[in-house]
Amino acid sequence: MPSRGAFTEDKRDELLYSTEEAGFFFGALAAARDRFGHVTRILSREYEIGPRGPWMVGLIGRRPISPHELARAFSIGRSLVTAELAQLQAANLILYEKSAQDGRRIELSLTPTGQALRERLSRDLTSLLEQRLSGYSAEQVMATARMLRDFAEGN
Repeated sequence: MPSRGAFTEDKRDELLYSTEEAGFFFGALAAARDRFGHVTRILSREYEIGPRGPWMVGLIGRRPISPHELARAFSIGRSLVTAELAQLQAANLILYEKSAQDGRRIELSLTPTGQALRERLSRDLTSLLEQRLSGYSAEQVMATARMLRDFAEGN
């Protein structure tokens, strides 16, 4: 079986997908991102927060998380995460607290307003998923999600 890591021109004949198939795949990814991005752009404008703000609220709502962990999760630098967090704090969405386990570490959590935004984001994205993929079974949708996660993680 050809290597999936064959990206150089001299190994072009070993690729598993045609350029048209690859183009279709990446075009579909871009279009999908635009659709769910529409939901987050609306929330970003409403709350006057940055483009990553709704996603950050979603992550912070899962468990207390440090600013450093958020920067890693979004592959952004400290200054950018600091700016985004300042907007979230100004919108009364997050709290900065010292960790109970390690008093030197800062953890972020949601305010009630932040929790309401997180719930709305979840509801709106779930509704979009159900509307757009109603013709597919839950198993098919979850298999696609696993494939995309594997793609993103480099498996």
